[in-house]
Amino acid sequence: MPACPQETRPPAGEPHFSGRRDELARLRADLAAAHAGGRLVVVEGPPGIGKTALVRRFLRQSAPARTLTASGDESEAALAYGVLLQLLRQTPAGGPAAGDGALDHGHGPRGGQPDPYAAGTRLLDALTRYARAAGPVVVVVDDAHWADPPSLRALTFALRRLRGERVLTVLAVRDAADPRLPEGLRRLIADEETSRVTLHGLGARELCELSEAFLPGRLPLPSARRLRDHTDGNPEHVRALLRQVPPEDLADPDTPLPAPRSYALPVLADLERCDAPTRAFVVAAGVLGTACPVTLAARLAGTSDPLAAVEQAVRRGLLREHAAAGTPTVVFPHPLVRAAVYHSLGAARRTALHAAAARLVDDAVAAVHHKLRAAPGTDGMLARELAAHAQGEADAGRWSRAASLLHQAARLSDTAAQRARLGTDAIDALIQDGRADEAATLAGTLPGEPEAVRHRYARGHLALVQGDAEDARVLLHHAWNQCDAQAEPPLARRIAEQLASASLAWGRPDAAVRWAGQALALPAAPIGTGMLRFVRLTALGAQGAVEAALAEVAWLPEASLVDRSHADLLLGRGMLRLWSDAPEAGRHDLRAAARFCSHGPAPLQVLSTALLGWAEFRLGRWATALDHLEAACARAADTGQTWLEPAVRARAATVRALRGDHTGAAEHLRVASRGHGSGEAVRVHLARARACLALASGAPHAAVAALAPLLDAEAPGGAAVHPWRHLLADALTGLGEYDRADRVLTPLEQAAADHARPTVLASAARARGNLLGARRHTEAAERSFTAALAAVSAGPHPYERARVELDYGAFLRRTGRRSAAARHLSAAHDLLTALGSVPYLHHCERELSACGRPVAAPPRAVPLTSQEFTVARLATTGYTNRQIAHELVLSVKTVEYHLSNIYAKLGISSRMALMGRLEAPPVPPARPRPVCGTRPPVAAERGPSPGPAPTGG
Repeated sequence: MPACPQETRPPAGEPHFSGRRDELARLRADLAAAHAGGRLVVVEGPPGIGKTALVRRFLRQSAPARTLTASGDESEAALAYGVLLQLLRQTPAGGPAAGDGALDHGHGPRGGQPDPYAAGTRLLDALTRYARAAGPVVVVVDDAHWADPPSLRALTFALRRLRGERVLTVLAVRDAADPRLPEGLRRLIADEETSRVTLHGLGARELCELSEAFLPGRLPLPSARRLRDHTDGNPEHVRALLRQVPPEDLADPDTPLPAPRSYALPVLADLERCDAPTRAFVVAAGVLGTACPVTLAARLAGTSDPLAAVEQAVRRGLLREHAAAGTPTVVFPHPLVRAAVYHSLGAARRTALHAAAARLVDDAVAAVHHKLRAAPGTDGMLARELAAHAQGEADAGRWSRAASLLHQAARLSDTAAQRARLGTDAIDALIQDGRADEAATLAGTLPGEPEAVRHRYARGHLALVQGDAEDARVLLHHAWNQCDAQAEPPLARRIAEQLASASLAWGRPDAAVRWAGQALALPAAPIGTGMLRFVRLTALGAQGAVEAALAEVAWLPEASLVDRSHADLLLGRGMLRLWSDAPEAGRHDLRAAARFCSHGPAPLQVLSTALLGWAEFRLGRWATALDHLEAACARAADTGQTWLEPAVRARAATVRALRGDHTGAAEHLRVASRGHGSGEAVRVHLARARACLALASGAPHAAVAALAPLLDAEAPGGAAVHPWRHLLADALTGLGEYDRADRVLTPLEQAAADHARPTVLASAARARGNLLGARRHTEAAERSFTAALAAVSAGPHPYERARVELDYGAFLRRTGRRSAAARHLSAAHDLLTALGSVPYLHHCERELSACGRPVAAPPRAVPLTSQEFTVARLATTGYTNRQIAHELVLSVKTVEYHLSNIYAKLGISSRMALMGRLEAPPVPPARPRPVCGTRPPVAAERGPSPGPAPTGG
C-alpha cells in the first residue's frame, strides 16, 4: 500500500482537516485487510463531526486503485435506486446504458422496477468483476441514513455476498442504529466482523491546529479547551465560531461565547414558536446557566405554570428534564442551545435578569457571578467580594475559577492600588492554572511603572515558569529589595518563595533553603502556589541532607491517612524516599500525592506525575513509568511549565534510551534543549540523559562530551542525589582513559560511603570493577563486583542489579570462567527481559552466546502501545476499570478508551480473550556502533567476541 503523506493544508475548496490520526489508521488497516476479502466499515457520528472529511482524507492519503462513491440526500430519499445508480455508473460493467436499463425498465416481477434482490445481484456482479480485475475496490456511501430504501436493501444483499471479494465498503451514518436503515443492514453493522469508527469531537490540541486556518496565530490552548467545551469539539461549529468571533473574545475566558449563526437561527425559530410564558421560562433558564432548578427558572421568569412551560420547551427540543438529587431540573441539550438563547437577549434585559437572579439564587458564588454580569462599571465593594470568593476557590484548588474571579475583580477595581494587587493575584492564579500566556498578557496591563515592585515580581515569576531561571533571579532580587515586608508581608512571602524555586533551578540548593526559610517565616499569601514546603525539602535533599529532610516530615502519617492540605509534604517525602533508595515506600507516597495534585496547581500536577513515573522506573515497571513520564511531558507543555519540561523530558528520554528507542529519546532531548537559561539543575538532567543515550548506543565519546562539563559545577552532596559519575567512568574506561576514570570515580565512592545508598554503592563498585578489570587487576575487580552485587541484592533495584550481573558476567567470561559467567548472565537476561532494556539485553545475549549458551528469539509482540499494554496486563489480573484507573492515576473513561482500542487491535471482544494474547509492546532495536580503540583487557580471553556493546547506563 502506498505511503500516507502527512498533509497539513487541504486542497482548495476542502475544509481544513485536523487530527483523526487514530481513525485514519483504522481505515488504512481495514483497507489492508480488504486485500484478503471483503470488509465493511461504518463511520458514525453526529452532524458536522467530520465524517465526510475523514473519508475524503482517507481516500486521498491511501490512494486506492479503484473508488466508487455515492451519497444520500434528504431531498432524494424517495427516488428509488438513486444511490445504487450513482455506484453502478462508475463501474465498467455498469455504465449508463447497462445500469439505467437494468433498474429503470420492466425487470420487476410485473414489469415495474426490479426488486432489491435483482438490483443487489446487479451490483454484486459489477463489484465482483471490478474487484477481480483491479482490486481492491473501495465503495463509499456517505450519508447512508438519507439513501433511498431500495438502494440500501440492494446494498445489503450485495454486502452479504462480498466476503470473499477484495472490496472495502465504507458507510457514513449519523447513528448505526438509525431506524431509517433496513433491519438487515443494521444486523450487518452490528456483526462483530464489521469495523466501527465512531467520531467524537476534536481535542483542544487539534482545535489549536485547526485555528491556524482562520486566525492570524494559533489559538492558545486554554482558549481551545473553552471552545471545545462550548462546541463539544464539533469541527463544523468550531469553524463557524472561528470565522464569527473576534480573536480577542475567543482568548478572553470571561467573554461568553455565542452559538454559530447557522446553529442559532433554527433554535431561535423554535423559541419563537413557543407561547410567551414558555419563552420567558427558557430565557430565564439561559440566564441561570446550562442547568437550573425548575422552580428557580419559574421565579425568575414570573411563570405561574412552570410545568406547562417545561413540557412545551422539551417538545421543541430547547430543554431536557433532569432530576438532580430529587430536585426537578431543566438542562439545555447542548451548550450551543443555551448560547443561542442567551445571546438573543438585549443588553438591558440581560442585565436586569442577572440582577434579579443575584437576589434569588442561594449559592454565594453564583450570586456573585450574576452581580458581575449586572455590574455597569467599576465597583470597589464588588471587587472585594469577588476577591474573597476567589480565595475560597483557590483554597479548594479550583484555580481556573479563582483566576477568572480575580481578573474580573481587577477590572471592577476603583483604585490603581487595588487593581495592581488583584491583578497580581490573578497572574499567580493563572500561572497555577497552567495559563502562563494569559498571565503574561495580563502582566502587561498592570497599572504603575514597569520598575514597580509588583511588575518585577510578576515578570520574575513568569520568567521562572518560562524556563529562564537567571532572569527570574535578577527580577525577583530587585523586587525583594523594593518590597516593604512590614507593609506587604504576603507579597514579600511570594517573592521569597519564587526566589527559592529560582535558586533551586539554578543549582543553588543552599540559597533555596535560605529563601524558603524566609518565606515560611512570613504570613501566608492569599494566592499561594502550594510548593514552598516541597521546594524546601527538595533543596535539603539536593544538598545531600536527605536524612535530615526526612526527619522534618517524620510526623506525617502513612500516605493513605495524609490530608490533602499536606499533599506538597507527601510529594516531598516520596521524592526523598526515592533518593534514599526506598522506591516502594516512595511510590506509595507519590501515588497518593499524584491523586491529590491531579486537580491542584499546574507545577504540582507535572511534578507529581513525573516523580511517580520515576518511582515506577526505579521499581522496574518501565512501561508504566514511561506512560507517567510522557503524560507529565504533555501536561508540562499544555500548562506552559517550561521550567519543568526539560527535566521531565530528560527522564523520559532516559527510559526510552534504555528501552532501545533511540529515536524517541533523541526527540525528547531535542525538545528539552530548546529552552534558554534553565539553570544548572536542568543542565545535569539533560547531560545525564544524553550520556545514557550515548552509552546505550555504544558511543562513549558522546557520553564523555555530555558529562565532562559537569565536573566543575557539581553541588555539594550532588553525587549521592543525582549520580552520573559512574556513567562518565564507564565511558572513560571504554575509551581506555583509565587514570581519568579513576579520578572521576573517587568522589562518587566517597559520597556512597557517606550516605550508604545501595544503588550509589552498587553503581560506584560496578564501575570500579569495570575499571579494575580493564587494568587487569582481576582479584580487585572481582571484589568490587561482589560488593556491588551485595549492595543491590537486599532491595527492589532491578535495573541496577541487572547491570551488575551483566558486567560481572562479562568480566568472568573474559577471564575464562564460562560456567560462573553464564549464571550471572542468565540472571541479567531475566531481569533485562522483564525491564525491556533492549540495548543491554542484546549485549547480554551476545555474552551468553560467547559462553556457548545462545538464547532463543522472543515471540512476536502484539501491536499495543506501552500504555495499552499496561492497561491490558492489569485487566488480565482481574482488576476492574476503576482499579486500573486508580493504579495508573488515570480516569475511568481513559481506561475504557484504551480497552476498546486493545480489543479492536487484537480482534477480540472480552477480557477473557486477552489471556494468552498478550505480549510486551514492540521496542525498536538498538543499533550499537563499534567503540574505537578498545580491546579485551585480559589475555586469557576465550571464545568468540560478543561484539560491540553498550558501555554504561
